[in-house]
Amino acid sequence: MIRSFKEISRIFPLLLLFVFNLLSNSFADEIILKNGDRLSGKITTLKDGTLTLKTEYSNLIKIRKEKIQSIAADTPLTIRLTNGETLKGKIHTDAAGNLTVEGSIERSAAAIQWDKVTALNPAPVQWKGNITVGANSQSGNSQHTSVSVGAEASRKTREDRFSLRFLYNYAEDEGEITIRNIYGALKYDYFFAKSFYGYLGIELLNDKFKDLQLRTAVGPGIGYQIWDDDIKSLLFEAGASYYSEDLKEGDDHSWVTGRLAGKVSYKIKDVVILSNQVIGYPSFRHMGRYQLRNEAAITSALSSTWALKVSNILERDSDPPDDVKKNDLYWILALQYSF
Repeated sequence: MIRSFKEISRIFPLLLLFVFNLLSNSFADEIILKNGDRLSGKITTLKDGTLTLKTEYSNLIKIRKEKIQSIAADTPLTIRLTNGETLKGKIHTDAAGNLTVEGSIERSAAAIQWDKVTALNPAPVQWKGNITVGANSQSGNSQHTSVSVGAEASRKTREDRFSLRFLYNYAEDEGEITIRNIYGALKYDYFFAKSFYGYLGIELLNDKFKDLQLRTAVGPGIGYQIWDDDIKSLLFEAGASYYSEDLKEGDDHSWVTGRLAGKVSYKIKDVVILSNQVIGYPSFRHMGRYQLRNEAAITSALSSTWALKVSNILERDSDPPDDVKKNDLYWILALQYSF
């Protein structure tokens, strides 16, 4: 027994040293800052000018890209350049200050300038969006039923963005339909620069109580994205559209309009999101005539994927058909699932 204990006491320090070396090897990347500081750990990402370093001795460390003098990664990284090219391999900084990416079977080693690197280990491009469902039913002294179903999704890369939206509203009182409309939109954005882009979009609306069999607005334009990160987003757009209205009873008509739009959102402490989107169509042919759609919302998180959403939608037609009011206002309370 004593002999066994002595053997274990001799082996135990070796085991500790082995585990320590294992941990050290798992955090073998090194970064040297321009002020001379050295940091070791595991490089996870470089995004929006900030490099994230995972260490065994601290929380995730965020380092501004311009503060880095040299970088060495012991494991292969995916490197995205300003021209859209993507490389993969172990990297280190040479004496000239260039980033050297090790060669592979497909290509030879490459030397690139650090300021040409836009991302390390960029996230794969995927669709993001949400689905909302709201409903209300009342019986007894009064009969009321309402349903609202919506969905929106977007897919963004460094070069472009594709987005789509859908919203269906239905309500009836005492067996009589009081609301029934369907709204849909598709838009493609192509970024000429980080913030400046051109777009082509189409919006469709069917509304029983506006005498609309189908309203269509389609056309190109330009946009400017001021903010676009995990906390806040802000953009403005201007363009032209071919605008047509297929009416159920009145005379169909079409004309060319302008298109002015803005969208803003802001996240408060990862719990509440405030958002607003406005789209206006001023007519080129009939001065003073316009259509406007404004959607404001407050979304409160229940979990990482579920939330409660309260929306207010205002639609205004400055010159509607006979017996149709200028303004329509909707309030929607819905449960939202994000993906």
